[in-house]
Amino acid sequence: MSENLQQLKSYIPSRTALAYIIIAGCWIAFSDYFVAVLFDDPEIITRMQTYKGWFFVLITGLLLYLALRSQVLVLEKKSLALVEKEKEFYTQLEQRVKQRTAQLEAANHELDAFSYSVSHDLRAPLRSIDGFSQALLEDCHDQLDEQGRDYLHRVRRASQRMGWLIDDLLKLSRVSRAELKVSLVDLSRTAETIIENMVERHPDRKVTANVQPGLKVSGDQALLRVALENLLDNAWKFTTRTGEPAIDLGSTTRDGEQVFFVRDNGAGFDTTYADKLFTPFQRLHSPEDYPGTGIGLATVARIIRKHGGRIWAESEPDQGAVFYFTLPDPDQPPFKTREDGYA
Repeated sequence: MSENLQQLKSYIPSRTALAYIIIAGCWIAFSDYFVAVLFDDPEIITRMQTYKGWFFVLITGLLLYLALRSQVLVLEKKSLALVEKEKEFYTQLEQRVKQRTAQLEAANHELDAFSYSVSHDLRAPLRSIDGFSQALLEDCHDQLDEQGRDYLHRVRRASQRMGWLIDDLLKLSRVSRAELKVSLVDLSRTAETIIENMVERHPDRKVTANVQPGLKVSGDQALLRVALENLLDNAWKFTTRTGEPAIDLGSTTRDGEQVFFVRDNGAGFDTTYADKLFTPFQRLHSPEDYPGTGIGLATVARIIRKHGGRIWAESEPDQGAVFYFTLPDPDQPPFKTREDGYA
């Protein structure tokens, strides 16, 4: 389409200029020749040159008008053709968008059906396995030797872990399909609430938690809470074997951009495998040492990216870890949508 427009732009100047040069050259050459042949009187020749000039102006003006009119008609036809092509293109594009939208809706319906199946059909046999294993342990405890009881405990742990995996997969699926409800979010207040709940659940642990006040972003309050819960829970979990565990939530500036971080002084990890942290089911530590499903950080990554941010990690083994992430500035569009207080 751009090539056609370029041709239309150069069509009138090039054709008109070429025609004018040819006609003017022929007229000057032949008219001067005939005047010199037919007349000897210089005064008559001068008058004839004047008449010849006016005649040339009239004729070339008429020819120029006809040429321009003809070329304008051609230009209009080509423009109409381009408009029709453009309409056809946008019509096809709109149809494709409708088709893709319909396909996406169908995929979402299928995913909803799958999620329902996972959350109901798969849970039932898991509950049966766990329940009957527990019943065997309670009712037949004296009839089982140590090895038999150990096997049943393993079955129960495996079924419970499968249940946790199903729960986390469903959460990950919901995060991917959730629509952002953007508002002004106070990360500091949200993190303090999460830490208070963690302290209540684990009163035996003494963890120093520092939260930088006044951390505000634009985003979805519910999703950002899920992200912070996973990051802080991760830090809480990997400091269980640290003498004086400490967790920090704060922000810094890198290349003129505000960067938030969650830091701990726990087990740490080899940064060679840092990219695997945000992939579902990828773990860098043994589940026996640090229980988990390997879904939490993948959920965090999807939430941060859904907000248009970035997330990465830095660490050394036994030196703790720092998870950095960026989120939209509340003073920058397009996320500046509400000014009615914090979500």
